[in-house]
Amino acid sequence: MEGFRFRDERVGRSAAAGLAVDDEGRVFVADTPASRVRVFSVFGREVGGLGLSTERALEDFDERDEPGFVRVPSDVLVQGDADGLELIVAGAGTRRHAVQVFDENLRLVRSLRPLGDPRERFRDVVRLARRGRFLFVVERQARRVQVFRDLEFHFVLRLELPEAVPLALAPLADGRLVVACGGASTGLFVCDRSGRILRTVAPAGREEGAVSEVQDLVVVEGAEDRETRVLALDSDGERVQVFTLAGRCYGAFQRLA
Repeated sequence: MEGFRFRDERVGRSAAAGLAVDDEGRVFVADTPASRVRVFSVFGREVGGLGLSTERALEDFDERDEPGFVRVPSDVLVQGDADGLELIVAGAGTRRHAVQVFDENLRLVRSLRPLGDPRERFRDVVRLARRGRFLFVVERQARRVQVFRDLEFHFVLRLELPEAVPLALAPLADGRLVVACGGASTGLFVCDRSGRILRTVAPAGREEGAVSEVQDLVVVEGAEDRETRVLALDSDGERVQVFTLAGRCYGAFQRLA
């Protein structure tokens, strides 16, 4: 399968920290080093974006934190098309305006309130996930997941694991969550909405069937747990492993990132 490459000329590099595809096949990429969300056509042509222009140095904006401003994007979610789009952008670091919603014209719709308080800050958002009315915001530094309902703060989820650092999350149709953790509780787990661990899908480790440094998760649900597939991008982005929710590992695709 063919792909495409890109590199920010100003900083000399780019990195796809997160990506999403809308209903028209456009690809939205969170390019963290360049502090831009890039938009590509299905053919790989860059057709727009959000964030810093190529004329300004990144250092000029290190401390800028205001609505509509995109800095060090870490993930993106998108749904809809050019006639009605909702784009959610997450940013790394400690910022008030780290999770923002934009429309089909890439105009700011709203900035989410961390903990429901405009005086609070998000603390190193690494991943976003969505299921129906619920948005899950994974904060690495704060070791928590903030849950929003209809884009309003709902509650904080903390895993019942010692010193767990959530890194990625995928919600299931029945309300359970698949969560990848780092730190002292590295592994891949299934938990309920209260953070109670129901099952370990994969332990910590670098061998096949274990996980280390998980970057992202994708779940393809089946009728039963043994038919549901969990794709985990781990080993600092150098492999993709495939698991069932029951804990069986089907192997790995090496060095796809």
